[in-house]
Amino acid sequence: MFKAASASALLNAFLCAMQIAIGVTAHSDGLFADGIHTLSDLAADSVVLVVLYLTTRQRGTTPRAAGNGVEQALASLFIAAVLSVTAIEMLWNSVAQTSTLTDSTAMHIGALAISGFVTIAKETLFRYLRAEARRTGSAMLLASAYHARVDAVSALVATLGLAGSLAGVPVLDHVAGAAIGLMILRMGYTSGRAALKQLLAGSTDAATITVGQTVE
Repeated sequence: MFKAASASALLNAFLCAMQIAIGVTAHSDGLFADGIHTLSDLAADSVVLVVLYLTTRQRGTTPRAAGNGVEQALASLFIAAVLSVTAIEMLWNSVAQTSTLTDSTAMHIGALAISGFVTIAKETLFRYLRAEARRTGSAMLLASAYHARVDAVSALVATLGLAGSLAGVPVLDHVAGAAIGLMILRMGYTSGRAALKQLLAGSTDAATITVGQTVE
């Protein structure tokens, strides 16, 4: 599991740097937005790696399940908040943005090629993580796998936006940036709601355990 999570983090770090650099250079809202999306994925990968590391260290000892659940929920809530703020900023920039892609044909082709490569890489990562999750029975890896599938769709949207812009409809690149922003906002909301439910459930369990110990 740790190997699969590490591979995901390394791939996301590479893709993020490439997407943001080319997106800024080519003035592509869609590619830049997808790079920020990948950056959030890298943050999520970091949380998964930390959780796996802590779980590995606790083998052979009595784990504090409730405490670990609360810590994981707090980390997820923090990432959800970062995702939501990032998505809102991306939506605002996409609506207010008036710049178009750079006039360099080579940069046009480069940005489109990078976006297409990211789509394929994310789909490949999804299939790899899903296979590892089924082999190890890890729900956390399976969640990461489907997160990668969402990323593949996001990258595809960015690719279509770039293609439309290169075809003479530059507004499509801004639309792609806004669409990806909405996807990230939805992801942040869903993750935040799940984390809050986990926190509330953890607090209830902790209270139950405390009452039980007091009665005894």
